[in-house]
This record gives sequence, structure tokens and C-alpha cells, in this order.
Amino acid sequence: MPGGDRHLHPLRAPRLPPRTAEQGRGVAQRRWLAHVEGPFAYLEKLLQGKARALIITGPIGSGKTRTIARLAAHLHSSGGKVGGVISPRVLERGATVGYLVRDVCTGKEHILCSNSPPGIKFRGYHFSPEGIAFANRVLTQAASEAQIVVIDEVGPFELSGGGFAPGVMAVRKARVPLIFSVRPHLVGRVSDWLELPRATPIVRLAP
Repeated sequence: MPGGDRHLHPLRAPRLPPRTAEQGRGVAQRRWLAHVEGPFAYLEKLLQGKARALIITGPIGSGKTRTIARLAAHLHSSGGKVGGVISPRVLERGATVGYLVRDVCTGKEHILCSNSPPGIKFRGYHFSPEGIAFANRVLTQAASEAQIVVIDEVGPFELSGGGFAPGVMAVRKARVPLIFSVRPHLVGRVSDWLELPRATPIVRLAP
């Protein structure tokens, strides 16, 4: 999907609790930039149902989770009804060992995946059935109750029908405005899967 003029101006990604992956990153923690013009004004379009989605993309560690967390917090503080999940990384001695999945409304969280068994093996991680079920319950509920749904992130597991796919499909069917994160090389495939307009704005985060 060509980017064109869909890029937005700089937006600093927010901090997540220190036990997530961004812990101990030092100076690197201050380097996240998004490129979207008027990001908060665009949120208003989403709330009003005048836009379908906002895409957040960037490499691992670029701040996708923090950016979505900040946007969700802004929506909540502004009185918007936002629902969905974010997936902060879990670190041990500076290395990623897994991911959590967190309800942006309640703060409740589960282990999503780990680099060691048990769990459903997909590529380099073992996914918790309980974590996946929790995320899909949150997303399905958000599809029927929220004004905007956030999903961090949509990836190969979802495209294969696993992971958050049932919840994502519930959101797509309900046509609720969506903010989601995705790896750069999957932007086109995920956008097509979600049947998004080609003019959908993209926030590109720097490493």
C-alpha cells in the first residue's frame, strides 16, 4: 500500500510501566517519532465516524505499543469510549522473553506468549490459549460497546486465522473505527484483510 501523503507529523510515544520491554532503554527511550499530520485532530474524525482507521507501523522496539497506549489514554481522558488491547513486551536481562496482553479499559492483563513452552507454537513464540481467549473477549466486547477500538498488534498469526483474528473480525464486521499496529512489511496485507480504504493514514515510527 503506497504511503503517499498519508504520513502524519511528529508524535511522541508515551511511557508504559517500567516492567515492560521499554525498561532500561535509556536514551533510546526518547527517540520514538510518529509522522502523522494532526494526530489528535484525526482522533476526532474517528470518534465522529468520519474515518475508518489509523495505522501505526514501525520495527520492533520503535514504540508502537506506547503510541497506541498514549492515543487510547487521550481518547479516554477526552471522554471517548475506547476499548481494545495492547501487548507490551516482557524483558529479562534486556532480552525479550514474551509479551503481555492488556485491556486498555481495565488494565487487566494476561501472559500472551513466551519464548518457551507451554503454549501454541507459532514461529518463535509459544502463545497462551488463555491469553488469546482473553484478548478476543476484550475485542469482541469492544466491537459492540466502544467508539474506537485499539489493537496492538495485527500480524502473521492473525492473518493465518489465529491469535486475535476472531476479535479483529468482530471489529471489522461491526465497522467500528480502529487504531492498530502492524509491522511495516505487512501494512498492505493487513489493510486489504481489514478492507480499509487506500487513503487510510499511516503513522510511521522511527527505530
